[in-house]
Amino acid sequence: MTTTTGLPAAQHAWEDTFRSDPEGRPLPPRFHRLLMLDVTGRPDVSDAAFLEGALRTLEDRYPYGPDGLLTCLAWGPGWFERHTALRRSPVARPLPMARWENPVLEDIDACLHLASDHEDLLAEVTDALFGDGPLDQRGRLRVRGTRTGFVGRGLPAQRLPGAGLPERAPLMLGFHSGLRGNQATEEAVTIASGPLAGGTTMHVSYLTLDVDSWYEQNADRRSAQMFAPTIDARAAEDLVDDARSDADDLPALTAAHGVVGHAQATGRARLNGLARINRRDFATLDGGSPGTHFVSLQRTMEDFNVTRAVMNAADATAHHPGVGARRHNGINAFIDVRSRATFGVPPRSLRSYPHLAK
Repeated sequence: MTTTTGLPAAQHAWEDTFRSDPEGRPLPPRFHRLLMLDVTGRPDVSDAAFLEGALRTLEDRYPYGPDGLLTCLAWGPGWFERHTALRRSPVARPLPMARWENPVLEDIDACLHLASDHEDLLAEVTDALFGDGPLDQRGRLRVRGTRTGFVGRGLPAQRLPGAGLPERAPLMLGFHSGLRGNQATEEAVTIASGPLAGGTTMHVSYLTLDVDSWYEQNADRRSAQMFAPTIDARAAEDLVDDARSDADDLPALTAAHGVVGHAQATGRARLNGLARINRRDFATLDGGSPGTHFVSLQRTMEDFNVTRAVMNAADATAHHPGVGARRHNGINAFIDVRSRATFGVPPRSLRSYPHLAK
């Protein structure tokens, strides 16, 4: 479904614009920027019209897709609780998801996700919305923080030279993300009814990565921990559609090999064989160290929470004495969750200060 502007009614409908690599894997935009926003004052219908006008101006200025601009404006629980007629948020607040986590659980009014194959374009859009000029939104929105990053073959190695990253790797840990069979479809994560009907929910977490320890392991070991002990480096490179990696056989394979695969563990969260979240994560060097801004879309936050909980593979410790909560257990030992935030993504028609209180 499209709007009168010709753009999809769902803000999160990006994937029809993606190209594919020679093997058929989808190629997301190469550069990303998350603008974390706080609302100042009490926006009214005129403020909503001004914000919507600015976003439409930018959509007219740039093509829709990675060669131009993709946007998704999401709103946090605090927005819905403090500023809308709903009084109760249609999206749950973030939670710590493992006993070794101690993330900052953020309360952010809004998050504007910008994406493009052109890094300088994202800076232009930010300056247009939050700098001197006719589209300036600073009368009602304050930028609390900007999170930047990239995803694409060769970019991590270029941005972090000397760290031993594979030259062709699209992400910091060296493997493809977003394989079609390992992703919930945009349609599947679209909410059917309620205040966010036609939209979705978004989770944003900031992870730092221990790439030094990760790359001290050989390629086959990294493949086993990312996917499953049955997947060696050559098999991992050849994955095109899916990365379920023997999820149903986790107990037996853990007992036999003493290692759990990340994809193998998360695969157990699927419903009827289908993934529950749509990943839009990207690598970052924010703060001067390698990391990931993990962005995911899902119909409810329960879908994310279940997927993240089974990623821990807490039961695997019972299947082999060498496997611990983090030791030899997927990528758990190599990530540190610094923060988590949750947002509701309205349809495009409601994206500008949705459900304003009268």
